[in-house]
Parts: sequence; structure tokens; C-alpha cells
Amino acid sequence: MGMGKKGTTFIGVEIVRASGRLRRAFVYTALDADLKLLAICHGDIDEVLCYLGGQKSAYVAFNTPRAPNNGALNNTGVYQSMFPFELSSQKINARACEYLLRKQGFKIEFTPDKPGDCPKWMQRGFKLYRHLETFGFNAYPHQNGSHHSLETRAEAIYWRLLQNHPPLPDSLEGRLQRQLILHDHQLPVPDAMNFFLEVTRYKLMRGALPDQDILSIEELNAMAAAYIAWQAALHPDQIELLGDPEEGQIILPTIT
Repeated sequence: MGMGKKGTTFIGVEIVRASGRLRRAFVYTALDADLKLLAICHGDIDEVLCYLGGQKSAYVAFNTPRAPNNGALNNTGVYQSMFPFELSSQKINARACEYLLRKQGFKIEFTPDKPGDCPKWMQRGFKLYRHLETFGFNAYPHQNGSHHSLETRAEAIYWRLLQNHPPLPDSLEGRLQRQLILHDHQLPVPDAMNFFLEVTRYKLMRGALPDQDILSIEELNAMAAAYIAWQAALHPDQIELLGDPEEGQIILPTIT
């Protein structure tokens, strides 16, 4: 499956989780087949669509749901196929992939069944997916065509790569941890351990920490998503698809 991917771009997209109007709500990172960095950018929806639409061949992974839940979990057949030893009598307002991750111990935000009940960052994601469908992007694992879209979650990626240990909060320590994880998996980010070589008593006392080579949390999340896009195309044996295919699946690395 890895053959013929040399001209393909692997892209990860993170949506800034803030309410209200944002001028640069999207962060995207692009890699080539050799995990070389092609781009890392911040922009609005028109800019990200221009970049994605201009790719001759691409796998794009988004850290956002594809659509609201369609009530699959409340279908007895679907629920019992996923949880054969359980009975559910309560209505669950979540997607199957998210409920499954909760069962596995990851605290993921549920996607409601009504778009208006979803937070702004999710609604921005729905709009982005709809645009990409008009560009000819097929939902992975559909193999036809040269353009593919995937859904993932950066925090769950780190969780899986940490052997199901939750990553640190979105602090400087959390950014350092995430960058170390990505660096250990050959992603094109500086070694975060260099940060500690530059910390001095003087800098620490004045709050002038040398974090210029530490990516922002949004950039790190976009990079993690790009990594999943790369794995899905070139190493599909190292990923897992969670949830109901008709509703939308979350793609994560397998635990090694």
C-alpha cells in the first residue's frame, strides 16, 4: 500500500477551540512521504481550503468530528455489535467511536446529534468536511481517488503513544512532553530536551524561558494528525479504526 505515495502530501488540521469569531481558526501541518516538513501554517477556512484543494494527492487528518452523531448507539444492533456483553436501555447522545473511547478510559468530548448544540470548533469542522467532499476527498478507508480525509483526535493519539497514559495538561510541560513524543516517532520537530540545556537561573527568575523552538499546542496537535494521515496511507497495520463506519470513525495508532 505504501507504493506510489511519493507525490502524496500528508496533512494534519487542528481547529482552535475558542468561541466567537476567529481570524485564524485553523492550524495545518504538511509532511511528505519521508516525514519531511512541507508546511506549518495558521489561517482562516479559505486559506486552509486553498491549500488542501491545491494538492494533487493528499491524505488529510482532522482533529474534529466529521458530523453530529446519527443515533447509531441507540440502535440495538449497532450497540450489541460493539458491546456484545452489555445491554443499554438509556439514550446516548454521542457517537459510537467516542463512547467506545470513553469505555477504554479516554475522556473524549461527545458530539451531540444537533449541529446547533455542538461547540463552535466542531461546527467549523463540519463546514470544512463538507467543502472537502466537493473537492473529491473520500472518507478513509475508501481507496478510490487520490484525495482522502480522516478523523482523529490529537490528545487520543498522545494517549495511545503513551500506552494509554493521559498526556500532561496544555501547559509548557505538556507541550514539551508532546514534542518529545513526536520527536521520538521521527516527526520533524526539534528535540525538546534542548530546552533544558538553555534554561539558566537568570532566565528562570525573569520568566524568559527559551521556548522559541517548542511548538504551540495547536501546531503539535496538527503535527500529530499529519502523522496519522501518513500512517493510514503507508502503514495501515499500525492504526485502528474505532466506531461505526456509517457514522464516522476515529483513527488512532495501535498500542505497541
